[in-house]
Amino acid sequence: MPAANPVIEGMDRAELLGFVSRAAIAAVRRAAATSPLYRSIYARAGLRPERLATLDDVRAHVPTVTKLDLLEFQQTLPGGGTTPTDASVRQLHLTSGTSGVGREVYPRGSHDVAGLGTPGAYEYLWAGLVPGDRLMLTIPYSQTMAGPYFQETCAAAGLVPVNAFAGNTADRLRDLARFGCAGISGTPSYVHRLTLEARQAGLSLPSLKAIFLSGEPYGAAWAHDTAEFWQAKVCEGWGATQTLGVAMCTCERGTVSVDGDGTPWHAILHGLDHRCWIEVLDPDGRPVQPGETGEIVVTMLRPSAQPTIRFRMADKVRLLEPGSCPCGRALSCYAAGSIGRVDDMMKIRGMNVWPDAVDAVLLRSPVVDYRGRVYSDERGREAVDVMVALEAGTPAESAAALRGTLRHALKSAVGISVEVSVVDVRQMPEEQFKSRRWRDDRAVRTAGVS
Repeated sequence: MPAANPVIEGMDRAELLGFVSRAAIAAVRRAAATSPLYRSIYARAGLRPERLATLDDVRAHVPTVTKLDLLEFQQTLPGGGTTPTDASVRQLHLTSGTSGVGREVYPRGSHDVAGLGTPGAYEYLWAGLVPGDRLMLTIPYSQTMAGPYFQETCAAAGLVPVNAFAGNTADRLRDLARFGCAGISGTPSYVHRLTLEARQAGLSLPSLKAIFLSGEPYGAAWAHDTAEFWQAKVCEGWGATQTLGVAMCTCERGTVSVDGDGTPWHAILHGLDHRCWIEVLDPDGRPVQPGETGEIVVTMLRPSAQPTIRFRMADKVRLLEPGSCPCGRALSCYAAGSIGRVDDMMKIRGMNVWPDAVDAVLLRSPVVDYRGRVYSDERGREAVDVMVALEAGTPAESAAALRGTLRHALKSAVGISVEVSVVDVRQMPEEQFKSRRWRDDRAVRTAGVS
């Protein structure tokens, strides 16, 4: 079993929880003493940090924080509460803004920057990469944390980054082979597109050991197909600007396992519990039970220029029993492939429809990508159209037959009737970061909006 941190990975559950409890209480007290944001929040709540003694105390008495709390705070203190003359700031990170409500600013000090890439090293080393291996990076380098983070993960694991931020898919396929890459990092949407083009080109890549996914949910069957095509392990990491990188990731077993009858199913994500305390809560703020799905709430345990204490991520995940992975680590466990936005769920004709359930049906060969639209038809009824793009060269008769097959599969999977149309792949934009595939144009949602 590859170990990135033998001390932490060798702890039993009781030892690990003791560590997390002490670190979480220290993090709350540190935030109350040093952060204007948390000092204000805790004063309003009447919190006495010195009275906290257990994790249950933290759950009961420390209020959760949301993105809107930070945005409101930063309206009065632009720049994340720092000034251009603040010499302690080494980097400024912005969130991606995919939630649509604004972008928080996170100032980073020297301590943050020094440890920026460390959590990513767990994911790479557990997957079997070794120092000197080359990893292709496809996530765009911008003002978000992603660019510098992925660079630093390579440094922490001793890997050689192959920067492909600006290339197109053809360039990346060429460079994967040219540089003998052992790994590639990207969103499931983009890895899907890359895989289909590689299959069409007849490309194989013997050097590839692992594919690292982040940013979106995905289906177990898709992950299995992708691993089979590349003959490489498919891995996943979840993290955010608020967690200063990966907070949970797969071990050497990867993202997918197969039953005795050949049915793929999502494997396990491990929480990096010594770096980030993860809670999974129901809508009323109560912890969910293993097997249930809830919202991710995070507390960073390391000192930071911008603390993150009981921050509600608006991401959902299915909680599993701690230590339930056959790898034997006592770390917290979550279902791989299950993380998506809490607010992505759509109520259509009385049915709860999650985009990741549609992804699991559609994102298989020969579908390259899709876009969905919910709208009101001429009689005011809710209607759903899905536009799919197929691999270049798909025969017309196959495309026609596929429309019916997909309609039936979607009806079975999500319980609603969907109209499916097929377009040329060139009409579909190439998404490389947190794809947003759905539009809601129902009259009740768009009335009065200009």
